[in-house]
Amino acid sequence: MPIIKLQEQETLARFGISKAIDNFPANLTSQEEKNVKTVLEYMDIAYSPTRSGAAAVSHLCAPGNTFAAPSTFPNAHSAEEYAEDHKRVMNALSDLHIVQFDVVTAKENFVSLRYTATGSHNGTDHNGIPPTGRRAQWTAAGNFVIDEETGLIKHWWKDWDKMRMWKQLGWVRPDNDATEFV
Repeated sequence: MPIIKLQEQETLARFGISKAIDNFPANLTSQEEKNVKTVLEYMDIAYSPTRSGAAAVSHLCAPGNTFAAPSTFPNAHSAEEYAEDHKRVMNALSDLHIVQFDVVTAKENFVSLRYTATGSHNGTDHNGIPPTGRRAQWTAAGNFVIDEETGLIKHWWKDWDKMRMWKQLGWVRPDNDATEFV
């Protein structure tokens, strides 16, 4: 399947989200396009400084949906709970945003994406650590299952390069700058 790159304007026209997609399948079915739109809308809201939280994303979440990211969001078990937990991260990193979607792909009711995000710890304390003023850039990935009947998010697995982010922000203790992750 051929891969294309979508510029911000193309992604905006096609999906309503103004972020470039570096790698995207050239040919999707109309249903796969709708599924991608649902996921990108969810991500856009979850990373919005003004619209984040469970109430902002609930219209995109199937009843009884599940979420799994035990190493990064162990207390979140639904897409709405993730949005609430992520809102706390957004409060600490007041300029947190997705730089671009590195890869977005879809097949039937599955949507997978990988994205690059950035932010500075200029907001609230994070786990008792006062704002460091440091900036970080990292990647994360999500694999979504869309409910075939409702077109809403039914399940989401998330992987996030949290330790790289935490090291850059000064959130790794006791000696953040000497810590290496292999």
